[in-house]
Amino acid sequence: MRIHRLFFLSLFIALSLAGETLRAAQEVRAAAPQGVSSRVPLEAAMVGVNLASGDFGGLPGVYGRDYVYPGPPQFDYCKAKGLTVVRLPFRWERLQPKLLGPLDTVELERLDDAVGLARDRHLKILLDVHNYARYRDKLIGTRDVPHAAFADFWKKMAAHYRPETAIFAYGLMNEPHDTGGLWPAAAQAAVDAIRTVDVKHTISVCGDGWSGAHSWKQNNDKLVLKDPSDNLVYEAHQYFDRDSSGTYRQSYDQGGATPNLGVERLGPFVEWLKEHKVRGFIGEFGVPDNDPRWLVVLDNFLAAMKQNGIGGTYWAAGPWWGDYPLSAEPRKGKDRPQMEVLELYAGTRQKSKGMKTK
Repeated sequence: MRIHRLFFLSLFIALSLAGETLRAAQEVRAAAPQGVSSRVPLEAAMVGVNLASGDFGGLPGVYGRDYVYPGPPQFDYCKAKGLTVVRLPFRWERLQPKLLGPLDTVELERLDDAVGLARDRHLKILLDVHNYARYRDKLIGTRDVPHAAFADFWKKMAAHYRPETAIFAYGLMNEPHDTGGLWPAAAQAAVDAIRTVDVKHTISVCGDGWSGAHSWKQNNDKLVLKDPSDNLVYEAHQYFDRDSSGTYRQSYDQGGATPNLGVERLGPFVEWLKEHKVRGFIGEFGVPDNDPRWLVVLDNFLAAMKQNGIGGTYWAAGPWWGDYPLSAEPRKGKDRPQMEVLELYAGTRQKSKGMKTK
């Protein structure tokens, strides 16, 4: 009888978890604009974090001194906090030291190891080329870095990661800016190249103008790409200081912040998504730890994201950030205040009640 009871208890737990996942999926579909492809995975509406990674340090950099990839403790912490998605930044030049050349096997193995750690913990990775639409400071779409070179890089990356189940999305490029209108064609070239070797994985597309949600319609009104797999996510970023840069040089009061500032800045991006019936994601957002009122802004922002079926990854975590005021990395064994807010919205069991907004 004991074996039977254990069997039915296990079955009950499994069915309960399946029910939670189904309800989460239904919530995502209900919040998404009508006509949006159901092929976009549930992770597009989940909350996660950026981890300090291969984006640190100058080029080429020495591994272990100038940059590292996250290890087991970082992924264990994400798992414990229910942070489903990890955005993993890295530099294009380190993965492909020469344009149109082969991928660097040593660097690729380091990235593989990090992806494997996520897979072992049932977490999902958003690969993020952290290059601002440039290669060695030369703009994509120019003679120095033609579209074909960008397409070549992503074709090789997609061919390598095609069978990898831990990849949530290929993040084409972090925060393109000042591209003079060259970015949409570059992004389309990368999408086309990826689909020649991988028709399954989601592709995440940042926008020009540093991907700002508040200025999305101004800078990216025509950024509607074609994907034969109908599996694109448009990725905006948003911070809440006066210039939306994330530097937070001014205090809460000096910057004119309000509890609903983030909700207001999210608005133009949400309107654009609904207008074009596409899915969105917030790849970067964050607040400093020097005033608890920023936590209210963060909570309201995350609530608005959830209401609109939009997921995102907080900027940032990982021990290499040190005393960085936006860091969600624990200090001396204690969680940062930002993490307390993130936990309210993490995982498939997202909570509806956040912090008080008074």
